[in-house]
Amino acid sequence: MANSILVTTTQRGSGKSAVALGLVHMLEGSLANVGYFKPIGVPDADGSDPDVRLMKEALGLEFGLDEMAPVTMDQVSEALSRGKYDQLLDTILESYERIAKKCDFVVCEGTDYFGAMAAFEFNINADLSKTLGAPILLVANAAACEGCESDYNEVCKTLVKNIALVEESIEEKGAELFGVVVNRADPKDLREIHDTVQTELSKLGVRLLGTIPRTDMLTKLRVEEVAAALGAEVISGQERLNVVVQEMVVAAMSLENVLDRLPRGALVLIPGDREDVLLGLAAAYTSPTIAHPAGVVMTGGLEPRPNVKKLIFDVTERQLPLLKVSSETYRTAIEIAAIKPTLHAHQKMRVELVKGLVERNVNIEPLLANNVTVTTTRKVTPKQFIHRFIEAARANRKHIVLPEGKEERILRAADILIERGIVDLTLLGPEEVIRRDAARYGLKLNGNVRIIDPASSNLREKFAKRYIELRSPKKTPTWELSFDLMSDPTYFGTMMVQEGLADGMVSGSITTTAATLRPALEFVKTKDGISLASSVFFMCLPDNVLVYGDCAVNPNPTAEQLADIAVASATTARSFGIDPYVAMLSYSTGSSGQGSDVDKVRRATELIKSRYPDLPVEGPIQYDAAIDPDVARTKLPGSRVAGSATVFIFPDLNSGNNTYKAVQRAAKAIAIGPVMQGLRKPVNDLSRGCTIPDIVNTVAITAIQAQRS
Repeated sequence: MANSILVTTTQRGSGKSAVALGLVHMLEGSLANVGYFKPIGVPDADGSDPDVRLMKEALGLEFGLDEMAPVTMDQVSEALSRGKYDQLLDTILESYERIAKKCDFVVCEGTDYFGAMAAFEFNINADLSKTLGAPILLVANAAACEGCESDYNEVCKTLVKNIALVEESIEEKGAELFGVVVNRADPKDLREIHDTVQTELSKLGVRLLGTIPRTDMLTKLRVEEVAAALGAEVISGQERLNVVVQEMVVAAMSLENVLDRLPRGALVLIPGDREDVLLGLAAAYTSPTIAHPAGVVMTGGLEPRPNVKKLIFDVTERQLPLLKVSSETYRTAIEIAAIKPTLHAHQKMRVELVKGLVERNVNIEPLLANNVTVTTTRKVTPKQFIHRFIEAARANRKHIVLPEGKEERILRAADILIERGIVDLTLLGPEEVIRRDAARYGLKLNGNVRIIDPASSNLREKFAKRYIELRSPKKTPTWELSFDLMSDPTYFGTMMVQEGLADGMVSGSITTTAATLRPALEFVKTKDGISLASSVFFMCLPDNVLVYGDCAVNPNPTAEQLADIAVASATTARSFGIDPYVAMLSYSTGSSGQGSDVDKVRRATELIKSRYPDLPVEGPIQYDAAIDPDVARTKLPGSRVAGSATVFIFPDLNSGNNTYKAVQRAAKAIAIGPVMQGLRKPVNDLSRGCTIPDIVNTVAITAIQAQRS
């Protein structure tokens, strides 16, 4: 039976769901099967509990929504009134055990302290803890210490006092308090709050697992939450609703006075017929010098006349979130003030931020103390794999340059990378444009992000001279060509890596693979002893991670080049915690086939065995014999690799590229890559269809390559 914990609190709005999400994410880095269970859910209009939907969608959990939240609070109320509460607890336990038997650890989440049952929920959570055998992890809300926000000593006294009272009550109920996580602490006093509370709780014999700082991205509303709560009609800016609202402003003055008092990132409330102010706000949205609004709510069921509205659309390119509501301005302001921020799975940046906050500030080792990790390095689950390389990148932070600094996905990924402390970054492009766009998206590019415009940088001339030096005598470019090339962000970024001003580069979200890799092949070049650069994809299947090479760079390698690709791929696999068992793929297995293509694979395999006798390698071998133990026993009995290969080397680009894409789509696998290998310094390419998590993963992998280059 799995170990478990019940994450609960004593009041609404403590952030327990965010803590639970972060814990599941972290535990998945050490355990193969981590589950989530919310014994008592509160279904919304969609018919399921929003916290459970969040966990399932954000973490890809396999269990159904009803499995993870078997009982509703209405059912609890009815059971209490009819004297059937104990039977209901039995039902909850049965549902929990169905999940627990498939898991190594289950994070359970307590009730929400919302509605008519709130007064009884502390006792209910204590009963759940005893019934499930899940000790309580209490989330204490530092932001709820009213009247003492400016004095961290008072915050600490209030926290410790409240925790001591809760511990006493938990013991009286016969439950166990496993530990405490303090949430939403003032960032400027984070260390002092943590140390003081830890010292005082240790006197009570209570374990403090961590202290998480308050952050605007989680505590402030987004425009989309306002739109949903108000039932607003979205007139424009549909793609920009996921922006943080720094504060709410009612525009009841002339345009000059509104702009003079307009804070950056404000949600502006204004009657929809105030066309003059609306036009001014539209201009402010695109201005580099005037604070721009996060969005505008037009009240009274009014909107500008058609030509004025067209002008607003033209000025803002339909990017300004423009909402229309029927209520009057005063009533709308009251309704907005009552809205509470919520975390949803589609809010990728918020989800990633939560993961990073828990990773950096909560110690899960006590939770793992009684668990046995059930995987080995030969078989690594995708979540373990991603967690491990993110942690490895964070442990020794490197500096990565991103040439596509004006691309929205790059900016959003950069924000996540900095928030999670994975790398330091340089973005290339006009600083004014990048900072304006970042602010418009609700992003904060802090001190760990440097912005350089290649066209105006004083490094451009130096890089141009260096480019001429690095090119071979037969290919020496003219000064004009060299200087012109160094205005190109990809060439400039690659030269930063070459000259040690950055540890690695990632590009390709809006740039072709050829354009991304050309500068690296021209002057970064390959490592000594390696004949060519190649690539691998990390194929994250549901229960395993495999390495595919080369599926992106070399169209038709020779036997010698294929051997180099295989050795490089094995080295890459090992550096990311995957034991390399190399399958040299062909259309036949062993000695059964003949022909030039099979002979090439056979020759490459012989070269590897002669040069690296300790590397497990088999070839030629068909894919089914390489991956399926049953087929392997028939086709190639006694092989160390057959049936359990982890590194798959394709004979040419045609077969490799098609296979990785087929597996990616058919098995719904995550394909991380292409990850370049063989270069003296790390430069990696993105797919032009990449997602924000793809960018984050590729940057982290590049950082690890930089650690080991």
